[in-house]
Amino acid sequence: MDHCASVLLAFPEAKEITDNDVYHKAARQHVQKVERLIKENAATFGGLAAQLLEHVNPSINSISYLALLQTLLLRDKVPQTNQPLLSAITTFLMTFDPRQIRYVGAALSNLLALIGEGDLFPASVAVDLLATALLRIDPTGSMLTSHHISLVNLAYQTDNIEPIIPVIEKSIVFYPGMKGSSDSRHLCDMQLPPPAYITPETGLTAKLNSSSVLQYDLLCGLCFIARSSWQQAFDALERVISYPTKDGICSNIMAKAHSKWVLVGLLLTGKTPTVPTLAWQGPQKAYGTLGKPYTSIGTAFEQETAETLNAEFDTLGQQFWAEEGNLGLMRLVLAHYQRWKIVGLRDVYTKISLAQIRTLTQSAETGVPLATEAEVLELVLGMIRDGMLNGVVEQPEGQPAYLTFLSPTEELSEAEFGAKMLQTAQRIKNLEPVVKATNERLGTSREYLRYLVRDSKNKDKDVGRDPGFGGFDHSIEDEDLMSGVLGP
Repeated sequence: MDHCASVLLAFPEAKEITDNDVYHKAARQHVQKVERLIKENAATFGGLAAQLLEHVNPSINSISYLALLQTLLLRDKVPQTNQPLLSAITTFLMTFDPRQIRYVGAALSNLLALIGEGDLFPASVAVDLLATALLRIDPTGSMLTSHHISLVNLAYQTDNIEPIIPVIEKSIVFYPGMKGSSDSRHLCDMQLPPPAYITPETGLTAKLNSSSVLQYDLLCGLCFIARSSWQQAFDALERVISYPTKDGICSNIMAKAHSKWVLVGLLLTGKTPTVPTLAWQGPQKAYGTLGKPYTSIGTAFEQETAETLNAEFDTLGQQFWAEEGNLGLMRLVLAHYQRWKIVGLRDVYTKISLAQIRTLTQSAETGVPLATEAEVLELVLGMIRDGMLNGVVEQPEGQPAYLTFLSPTEELSEAEFGAKMLQTAQRIKNLEPVVKATNERLGTSREYLRYLVRDSKNKDKDVGRDPGFGGFDHSIEDEDLMSGVLGP
């Protein structure tokens, strides 16, 4: 017992070693000693592991604590009933040293994968623990890992979306296996960008293929839809439909995302969105064919009457929309039709009575105007509460109630302006390692360097030309771009 404890506690607290060379050597030696300790004491170590946990601090001796957890999980046939073990796992994931844990990435991944299966903890707890662990590993949230997919899938399937919002709101910049992500610095260097230490080689992530990347963004879109976060849902789905594909093929995931993207676009802006020019020609053609029911809905939403939109919905029937997985979204689109028509009245009126609103707008859910002014009042007040409508309803004594459209206010108080400046400065600071890693990667990219040379030679010829989207991105073949993102 004493010998085991002395080995497990031998690696010092992280702040005691500031030199990366010394830390790197000490961490690797400690991992080897712990592995040897477990192997040489296989017969007795399992029985001592639970006692040893009480003497090991997970925030200081993270490598040793994880080794003990792994031993107990292998030994326990029904770990989900072992409350002390579950408590120890929870404490570990909330407090582990992110610097130290880089040296035992495979062991940590095994633990995260076990939790991601949803059998060890209740789903709400599992989702919270996984989200916390991922942000401890990579506070920037800029690196997509295999654990992100299992996390978002578990959260969506079990309706535990709120805990993952801090994860899925992050902008993904890096992917496992990206070219140019290798770095000669030690794993313990806290200035390393995420793709230099979160790799299949360190074990902190498995390799990802293009389907996994598409699945992640689609799941993010579904999670944002569930929260009625229309802008974030729209952005996530747009990443799916404009994803660079080999041979210009439109996958099922991309087709599914496109249908939802159109409907979310209608909810967000009241208009049918246009497929971004970044989308490749093959998928664009597929969207035009496969997405006809949705573009027809979009046309009716913008240009036709509520009755026509309702008829478009009924023509295909609820079963079709349900089989497409879009019945709920379609019902929201019908409900928002009248809302967007009311918003559009501000282009003509500064004030308008509720009676006029009832006459000029109709419900697409029924195809006819609302039955009473009371229903109009309830709808308008709901729009104001949701932030969709900037206005106020007034009812002077003895006169009809009316809606006054208010102008959006652009001015901020001094305190609000200061707070925004601080937030912006912090975001810029957080992005520094990401920008540095991206610059370094582009600096070693043959395709990018060739582009710079061509661009320099053609500058005199192209004076006044708007390159639009015809620059660097379109000078690279699909396969080169794919391999640059996801590796071979």
